[in-house]
Amino acid sequence: MQLEEVLAQAERIVRLGLTILFGYLVALWIAAIWWTFQDIRVRTVSVAAQLASTLLVIAFNFPGLLVYCILRPQRTLAELYAESLEEEALLHTLGDASLCPACRQPIEPDFLFCPWCQTRLRQRCLRCERPILVSWTLCPYCGADRVTIAPPPPVAQELVKP
Repeated sequence: MQLEEVLAQAERIVRLGLTILFGYLVALWIAAIWWTFQDIRVRTVSVAAQLASTLLVIAFNFPGLLVYCILRPQRTLAELYAESLEEEALLHTLGDASLCPACRQPIEPDFLFCPWCQTRLRQRCLRCERPILVSWTLCPYCGADRVTIAPPPPVAQELVKP
């Protein structure tokens, strides 16, 4: 009789352990489904891809999660957005160097005046004769102080009396 009681006690312990293990695996499965759903939402706006990824994990459990991790998009939408902002900012700064600040028309790097709006872009250094930006206080090529060039005085028109 004592052997039967030990076996019954062992059976209860094994059932309890299997029930706890089964509950733990179900909780992991639900957590995997939730994680997949949250992860795919930050990686794509496609509802079909979100639904397919979530159903993959629901139907195939952990092997489905492994397949999802292999096939999911590499970067999140936020990372893609930040990357596009960086590219746009880089293109903007590269493009600014060849545009007139006043009319935004394309200009050459050695232009002294904008051919479209006649805005002074650069002036020549008095020592080395290289073009320097108007906003610079000295020439970066020879180190000479920049002397501001005053605009020419307006030409007075003489009135001729008949």
